[in-house]
Amino acid sequence: MEFWVLPITVLFGGLALGLLFGLPMGFTLGCSAMFAGVVYQGTSIFPVVVRNTYGPMLYLVMIAVPLFIFMAAVLERSGIADDLFSALHQWFGPVNGGLAIAVVVICAIIAAMSGVSTAGVVTMGLVALPIMLKKGYHKTVAIGPILAGGVLGILIPPSVSFIIYGMLTHTSIGRLFAGGIIPGTILATLYIIYIGIRCWRKPADGPALPPEERVSFRRRIVLSRGLVLPILLIFTVLGSIFAGIASPTEAAAVGAFGAIICAAVRRRLTWQLLRDAAMRTATVNGMIMWILFGAFIFAATFIQTGGPTVVKDFVMGLEVAPIVVILIMQFSYIILGCIVDEITILFITIPIYMPILVGLGYDPVWFGVLFIVNMQMAYLTPPFGYTLFYMRGIAPPGVTLMDIYRSIVPFIGLQFIGLMLVLFFQPLALWLPNVVFQLK
Repeated sequence: MEFWVLPITVLFGGLALGLLFGLPMGFTLGCSAMFAGVVYQGTSIFPVVVRNTYGPMLYLVMIAVPLFIFMAAVLERSGIADDLFSALHQWFGPVNGGLAIAVVVICAIIAAMSGVSTAGVVTMGLVALPIMLKKGYHKTVAIGPILAGGVLGILIPPSVSFIIYGMLTHTSIGRLFAGGIIPGTILATLYIIYIGIRCWRKPADGPALPPEERVSFRRRIVLSRGLVLPILLIFTVLGSIFAGIASPTEAAAVGAFGAIICAAVRRRLTWQLLRDAAMRTATVNGMIMWILFGAFIFAATFIQTGGPTVVKDFVMGLEVAPIVVILIMQFSYIILGCIVDEITILFITIPIYMPILVGLGYDPVWFGVLFIVNMQMAYLTPPFGYTLFYMRGIAPPGVTLMDIYRSIVPFIGLQFIGLMLVLFFQPLALWLPNVVFQLK
């Protein structure tokens, strides 16, 4: 038996046991890596553990992660989502399914302001879901767009997941941000088309706003003032990155300050709001950092055992088309997405997959966008799906977990269509980055 087989077995066996018993992911990754390292090279693994625990804290780009989380937390509590829904409620409400369509548009806007998936799900779950149910919307039409629209937050920039992928693969985060815009727009459009067709065929599933509740065109224009602050914030953050004025870290600082300004303009800025936002930032960022510590140790141990070389040699020796290899990778992501989060998946798979991708000649930007499109399904697929449990926690009485599960089925299908589009038409992810960063 090859010498590397035992430590690799311990490494992934420990990971499997941790997942089976529901242990915290950061500790599962770190402990399984330490045991495997001791098996492979004895106590000399401990300096590796120290270096890879300290290492993630030295990456300047990681400062952007808590800043974007803070920005999202402030925006959640500033009431901007209420203004957005009030405006788009009237613009889209007169058509069947209009409120659900408005939710998708608002979630896309929130995604472009926050970089995380929970912001759209929580805000729309609290603001829009009770209204849609009261208006007679079918539960699946009311819930599904909130969940699917919310997870656009990890694809439409600024995305925290893109930042971590870029750090791991040494890929331009600006190019990754630009690469996520077109696929994110395509997915939002697919959701809107589905809602429109379904509610056109079955008007009772998404009734139009009654005439007596509609307002004049002039009033709609007045309500649209709620769109000004979000659009300004989006253009400030993303525009500064794409124009080369600011790095993602600097843009994140601008975004966090801009979120505070938005809260102040809306007269929602209080010490309690800032305290709550800071506490949420510390909690979420702490969870991410613990996963990073464990994942860095896991990846380092796997690399030292020579695992990536073994896998690369095996895959490169297969007599199959390169696209088949990519399809196998995507299938593995779908399976892993059912049980772990995208950050953990990145650290487990990137040391294995990236050498293969480079050997096959694929662009890391394209693969990063493809990965994030895939991971949107992970947020909606049980048993791990984060957003399912967020929705269960904030849903009004009468909404069951089975209602939530039923609502996501068609949207998972649409996400799979989006995945195949990006897989087979690479310019969807690469055209905009090439245009934006060629013009600089």
